[in-house]
Amino acid sequence: MSTRAWYDYYIIAPHTGTLSLAMRFYKWGDATPENALDEYLRFRKTLNAHDGRLPVAWLDRLLRDQLGELHPELPPQFATGAFLFLLQRAAEWIECDHWRRFDPPEERADFPLCWALEEALATEPFEIPPHPDPLLERVRRFIATARYLRPWRVYGLRLNLLAWLQYLTQPTRSADMGSLAGDWDPHWDIAYRYRLFFWIHPDDPFRIERIAIELCDRDGSNLLTAADPEDDDEWQREEMDRLREAIRESDIAIAALETLQRDYAMPADRFWQFRERPDPQETRQRARRKELQASCNILLIQVEKRFGAVIAADSRPLMERIDEFDRLLTLADAVINSPDSDAWLAALGESVRRSLPETDDRTPDRNKRD
Repeated sequence: MSTRAWYDYYIIAPHTGTLSLAMRFYKWGDATPENALDEYLRFRKTLNAHDGRLPVAWLDRLLRDQLGELHPELPPQFATGAFLFLLQRAAEWIECDHWRRFDPPEERADFPLCWALEEALATEPFEIPPHPDPLLERVRRFIATARYLRPWRVYGLRLNLLAWLQYLTQPTRSADMGSLAGDWDPHWDIAYRYRLFFWIHPDDPFRIERIAIELCDRDGSNLLTAADPEDDDEWQREEMDRLREAIRESDIAIAALETLQRDYAMPADRFWQFRERPDPQETRQRARRKELQASCNILLIQVEKRFGAVIAADSRPLMERIDEFDRLLTLADAVINSPDSDAWLAALGESVRRSLPETDDRTPDRNKRD
């Protein structure tokens, strides 16, 4: 029997009378009703430990900074729903860490990502300090990955927003067996659907006052009420009895979407295809830069031989902005003729500035040396 499921996170704002579908994702394996209840209990425990207020502001600030003008198009309370998804992924990451704790570090799939992130954090300290809660610390590292290694501006044309969030939580582009964001429509192979409801505080949108869950079959019918008590399937009846007992023992709050829809208005879903809008000029420039990548790499080898690996590393991000072959040829002469690294960086900076439109003020002054 399939143990795959579809999850919906709803954010309820009683002060505005709205019920927003803020996040949804697919879980590939181990998505039994018992595990869904465990996930509910983990959320409740985490919320209780932090007085209901999770640092959703971390993700909200990241989304505002990285999405820019696209941010207002997000659905209501998306940051809260997405943060809860990152918590779910954090728990799965920690569980994987437990199983692979004896593996040699260099053989672990997450080794390159962890190494690159540690190097980035050492070079430029993150504004969010380390957190003592392991789950929140892992979420902090997901957000740091977006900040330093996998920014939206690089991936927004290839991935939709949900797929980008997913990519922040995994070592490589290869998906694992955990929770998978990226699609907006439920998969055909699911056996269950789980709906989690989060009520937010009227004066603090990042404070969650209570939560509830609804366990459904693949068609969205409530598992606990849809079963026929006269059903001849004894195993099914026993399974439902065990679920009801677990719910009673753990004092799990049960809710139903059908009932809540009578009490709250639901804004229209409007971001399932959310992605960056391509700029024609930037797309053409990117294509030209891709064609020049091999030549750029050859020139960087010469820079490293002449001035060292540090200068080559400083030069790469600037050289990768050049989209004209003639300018690379000019820089080849500069590598040979520059008396020292400062002169080379000055020539490189000037070449990059000339290759950009006059209105483009994004080129950093990389010639300044501390």
